[in-house]
Amino acid sequence: MITLNRLATGIENLDKRLQGGYPQGETILFTGEAGTGKTIFSLQFLYQACKEGKKCMMIATEETPDKIQVHSKLLGMDLEPYISNGQLSITRMLEMRAENTIIMDKNGNFMHFEIDDLHNLANLVSDDVEVIVVDNLGTFAMGSQIKQFKDKLETLTFSLANQNKTTIITMDEAAHEFTHRVAEYSTYGSIRLMVKENPYTGKMERFMYIPKMRGTNISLDFINYEINENGINLFPSKNKNK
Repeated sequence: MITLNRLATGIENLDKRLQGGYPQGETILFTGEAGTGKTIFSLQFLYQACKEGKKCMMIATEETPDKIQVHSKLLGMDLEPYISNGQLSITRMLEMRAENTIIMDKNGNFMHFEIDDLHNLANLVSDDVEVIVVDNLGTFAMGSQIKQFKDKLETLTFSLANQNKTTIITMDEAAHEFTHRVAEYSTYGSIRLMVKENPYTGKMERFMYIPKMRGTNISLDFINYEINENGINLFPSKNKNK
């Protein structure tokens, strides 16, 4: 039996659910409405990878790097030392979108970079980067033809997987529905985050659902989790066999 190498998620109980973590060199999609913790899930993975000495990159399409650092620090994850030593970079997509961007490709040639062209994101990633977070993919989805969006996402995920780069992509629920959920077909794994009523407590609570994770024995149960001052905490399954 082939055993997949895995990278720790930064969340102990999620590692247990995924047989050790995210499959290495693959792209995992997180979807959900605002407030479900998509960015926090990705930041905890990024911070864990940094602590393990991996070269990391975050492509932020909405938040500025300063706000990301402040948000992370409030959750007990200080990214500044890793940014200072060059281990972590945060690409400023908001600023790039406002400019007529020229970048240098991997061969040292200058090229005009269409910032809203999804498959061009691979040109931003240096060869030595091992872990990538793209937050939020919805920026590239709105206004796109669905087939065109799917084709470009598949090109991107194929390119990153071919280079053995482990990638987390987040996508807001509105954009995910607008594109008929096609992103789930183009990624190796998919994790949906939601807020719904807990039938046992009658309260609105956060749940995650893992419909797809190739090479992984997953449960299709809803998994209850919370967001606290330390980030994401998954509650243990009531089923002792899971």
